[in-house]
Amino acid sequence: MIEIEIVTTPRLTAFPVFLAFSRGYFEEEGVKVRVRVLKSYEAVFAHLREGRAEGGEVPFTAWLDQQLRRTSPSWTFYRGVILSSLVHGFYSASYMEAEAIRDSYHSFLPILHPLSLDRFIAEEFFRSENYHRRKPVPYIVTRPTLLVNEFIRAECLGVAASLQEIPFLGEKGYCLTVGNEVPPYYLPTNMLVFTGRFASKFPEEANSVSRAIRKATEDLANHVAYEGDSYVSDWVGPCPWKPPELDGFYTRSMPELGKILSGTPSLEDVRFVVDIYRKTFSRNDKAADLLDEAARSVADDPFPKFPSAFRFKKTELHLDYYSNLPPLRRQNPKELSKSPVRNIVTELKDLALSLLSGRRELSLDTTSVPTGPYLFIRSAMNTVLDYLNQELRDMEEKNKRLTEDNYLLETRLDISDLKRQTTEERYRYMFEFATDAMIIANADTRTIVDANRKFREISGYLASEIRNTRLARILPDILEQSEFKTPLGKEQHMTFIPETKLILKDGTKFRVGLSVTGFSAETKRFYQIQVSDNALILESERIKHEFISNISHELRSPMTNIQGYFDLLLSDPVLTLNEEQKEMADVIRKNVRRLNFLIENLLQLEKKEAQSTEEMAEIFDPATVIEEVLYINSPPAVEKGLEVVTNLSKGLRVRGVRFEFSQIVTNLFVNAVKYTEKGNVEVTLQKISPGKAELRIIDTGVGIDPKYKELIFERFFRVPDQRNRTVGGTGLGLSISRVLINKIGGEVFVEPNLKGGSIFRVVLPLHIA
Repeated sequence: MIEIEIVTTPRLTAFPVFLAFSRGYFEEEGVKVRVRVLKSYEAVFAHLREGRAEGGEVPFTAWLDQQLRRTSPSWTFYRGVILSSLVHGFYSASYMEAEAIRDSYHSFLPILHPLSLDRFIAEEFFRSENYHRRKPVPYIVTRPTLLVNEFIRAECLGVAASLQEIPFLGEKGYCLTVGNEVPPYYLPTNMLVFTGRFASKFPEEANSVSRAIRKATEDLANHVAYEGDSYVSDWVGPCPWKPPELDGFYTRSMPELGKILSGTPSLEDVRFVVDIYRKTFSRNDKAADLLDEAARSVADDPFPKFPSAFRFKKTELHLDYYSNLPPLRRQNPKELSKSPVRNIVTELKDLALSLLSGRRELSLDTTSVPTGPYLFIRSAMNTVLDYLNQELRDMEEKNKRLTEDNYLLETRLDISDLKRQTTEERYRYMFEFATDAMIIANADTRTIVDANRKFREISGYLASEIRNTRLARILPDILEQSEFKTPLGKEQHMTFIPETKLILKDGTKFRVGLSVTGFSAETKRFYQIQVSDNALILESERIKHEFISNISHELRSPMTNIQGYFDLLLSDPVLTLNEEQKEMADVIRKNVRRLNFLIENLLQLEKKEAQSTEEMAEIFDPATVIEEVLYINSPPAVEKGLEVVTNLSKGLRVRGVRFEFSQIVTNLFVNAVKYTEKGNVEVTLQKISPGKAELRIIDTGVGIDPKYKELIFERFFRVPDQRNRTVGGTGLGLSISRVLINKIGGEVFVEPNLKGGSIFRVVLPLHIA
């Protein structure tokens, strides 16, 4: 298997070559191909002429021109397959009328190659009636990668290209073609060619390369995916484009892609290109027959096969063509033959001086030099000059873009600085005249940076006196807050301190609440502290607790009397009740029990939150307390037919209030029985580590929706479903239980039971003597 090299330009239309390469179609045909991307068509032609590549992507019109120039089979480029056919038009960066185009002298047109279809389309456009220019248009050879940058320059008159290949033209340009000046033909744009040396020596390999690329174009035209969701998102080897650029071109409708990627352009389309070429370059009528023959061969034989594709015939037309070409700088052939080395040295010296003087668009004469090594040297030098000129223009373009980007960044910095100043002034105004007292403190030094007017009025300090004051001087308890001991881990952090002490200037102590927000500015960390008067909040809390306490005690006495007299009435042996009356009495008993339970919970809640009394803690065995609770509260479970399963480890020690722990177990167990209709309720107590024990209450009831597993511990919250409305309850039991668990240093968790129901886990700290 031989290895050949194919060179292309970074144009989107060369993608079929890369797709065939990445999908292994060349290997399937028995050839090993290496694909290289060059920056311009000039570089592609240089590699083909010098024998560094066996095949390459060239403009279709350049191949037409080469059919007239060829002198020997080894120096001729033989066509393989047409890679793309596109609809061309003339686009301008700004809309221009015909008069503006006729009078526009200082302008140029970017072209990809002197013999590219783009130049011929532009010349056909300017030859039309509406846009006939009074002055010729200077053409600047441009790399495909620089075409868009050239297009948006003020000096650029426009560009002749395909909207399908360069969608940018549709966003930033105006199409100036009118009527049939540039018909909507799918004109052959570029094609793959082989060098005569390669095709004559390896004809079968050349045919294999053409077949592989044809298969790739058919895949693209038919939207055939290979490995992945998109047929253009596969790995495509040296492909220089991103998937969005490929998707934008190749995800169009299949009928349109079929025309773009068809290797068989219509004879009418090809003749349109040939006619433009004939008007522009050929001044010899004998060339018409050869061009017509080339047009018919392309339309009739889109995939030529070697060696039958060799149609070389050295005729007088070739010699006449060379003799009639207008030379750029013709010299006497006899003089050139006498001292060719001296002439080359002289021209190189002149060329160097011209380059030093700033002239760049220069080249050595190759039209007046006979075929030989000196012609090769001159051609090679021209190739080097073209490459260097392209590099210089590329660097100039990059420098221009960097300058523009730098200017844009400076403008954005100025705007950002202005916005920052405006924001600071606005914040300063809001901070100074806020209705709440506020101070700003340095988070590292704990000194006050600023205080607003409201705070100065409350504290009695002047602005000059409060600045640089230690935070602990006016808020002595603030160092005891854990939030201020740990450095802020985030740029913004918020903490609320419900009650602390504020020392005024005259020494008066004032109870306040603090809302603290941490933020960063210019690599420093600060606290914004909002100070609120707690008098109204404390008074509101006092009234609330007083109301709960009063209403609970007021309800407790009559409910005790009701329950006592009701029990005494039912115990009278003389009283006889029928079945319906017994059911009514049972309903009364249950509701009395519910009301007593509610009153006890309200008293416990008020007692724990108000913290008005201190209860003596003791060390006790939690298993004993659990057994007592289960003995008292098991009758409802027995009535429902539930099995109560226990597994309690005895001998453990917990420090706390025995009654409070019994309240925790009671609430959790009663809930488990209430929401379980069949199955069992399991209560376990096990030691899980040297310092911790775990109480588990497992039921097989209705379970709890995971989205409510945190809300169920909020006071008065009940899961919103029909069953809760039937069962009843206050929504205080779990809230009180969590308060009591936290008081003894424990934690409570709820999990779903895989067998149905819920699992409540209470982790308790053990007392270690």
